[in-house]
Amino acid sequence: MATALAVSLTFAFGASVLLAILCWQTTTISIDDALSSNAAAFAAYAQRTDNTDSATSSNSEDLDAAVENNKTTTFSALGQISSLVITVPESGFNITDAFKVILTGEWNLNVNNGNITEFAVSFLASPMDGSKPHIHQITDFRPYDNVERVTLTTDNNLSVNGTANIKINGILVWENADASISISNGNTFIFDPDDVDTENHFGDQQVYGIVTRLIS
Repeated sequence: MATALAVSLTFAFGASVLLAILCWQTTTISIDDALSSNAAAFAAYAQRTDNTDSATSSNSEDLDAAVENNKTTTFSALGQISSLVITVPESGFNITDAFKVILTGEWNLNVNNGNITEFAVSFLASPMDGSKPHIHQITDFRPYDNVERVTLTTDNNLSVNGTANIKINGILVWENADASISISNGNTFIFDPDDVDTENHFGDQQVYGIVTRLIS
């Protein structure tokens, strides 16, 4: 009787141990499977994130390229100066009676890879009463250091601020005078000298011209 009871207890204990081992192995396998699944999911997410970042960077670069492609960095233009400088009195202004200086001449501009390689303006300034006509030569236009590359837009517009040398009858009068140049819709040209730097010689007025040729 005692022997049978001992055998039964031994069998029951062995069965319990075996059951515990099986449960532990099953739990371990489940945990390993879960860890492996999570690791795979994380790797997939990381890959998607990297792809998204790459796509975002690529899209940004493509956008910058598209914007840049909408501008021309190599072009040439030339035309004629046809303008008036009008003396404006403090009171009683009448355009008919106002004293005028007639400006006639030529200009040209060459740009290569966003850099101005040549700029020249030459025009005759003829007072309406025929007195003291003189010639202006404007050269060495240089954009300010903080100005980006000189570009012509798709609708042929241009605006650049910088400095230039201005001569009268071949004599340098104003060196590195502040000035700006602009082209509007590929049709008109404007040279705008700073009034202070040029001692009010142009009456705080712009010099106008037309574009006769534009190659881009």
